[in-house]
Amino acid sequence: MAVLVGRTADLYIASGTGTAMTGEATTSLGGGVYQITLAARRAINPNAAITVLDGVSTVNPANYRFAFGNGKVIFTNGYAPAGAVTITGEFLTLSQAAQGQQWTLDVSTVLEDAHTFGDSWKESAAVLSEATVTFDRLYEDAYFQTNIGSFYVLALYLNTGTGARYLCAAQAESVGRTSGNSTLVREAASFRVHGQLDYVAS
Repeated sequence: MAVLVGRTADLYIASGTGTAMTGEATTSLGGGVYQITLAARRAINPNAAITVLDGVSTVNPANYRFAFGNGKVIFTNGYAPAGAVTITGEFLTLSQAAQGQQWTLDVSTVLEDAHTFGDSWKESAAVLSEATVTFDRLYEDAYFQTNIGSFYVLALYLNTGTGARYLCAAQAESVGRTSGNSTLVREAASFRVHGQLDYVAS
């Protein structure tokens, strides 16, 4: 059975001001999903305004959702682009988070009761998915403290050799530090995923 060794994992991160892009080309992946063609520009800055164009027309944000970590726009409500899909906004360049020791990704679904009068068993319907990320490291600096509440783009590597990773935007919601008489100073940051979580196998 193939297994993954934890020491091959890693976390790459970016936040703050990105690099502007205007009319960035996308490629259709089918099923109403379009992805920025240039791989180096797929980490979309969630702190900046984003405009999706269908030809020369601006698409109503109600008709799409974004996978910020992987540069994907997913059209919804039956919207079908008639022209070339382009994106205007900012992209970020991710870098390795220093002193990392462990990350945790928790994904869950919000279930609502769906049973009605006359049903003999309880029924549920999935209405939303959500995810949280925690990142533990040896204390490096006040980066997370300074940027608490900011949006980040995260790349959670399962294996840096194959490139398998989860990609997402997330908002930092808490940061804590631990110190002891005979221990190293450690830091833990918690994030709430914003928008769609994406998985890339390589």
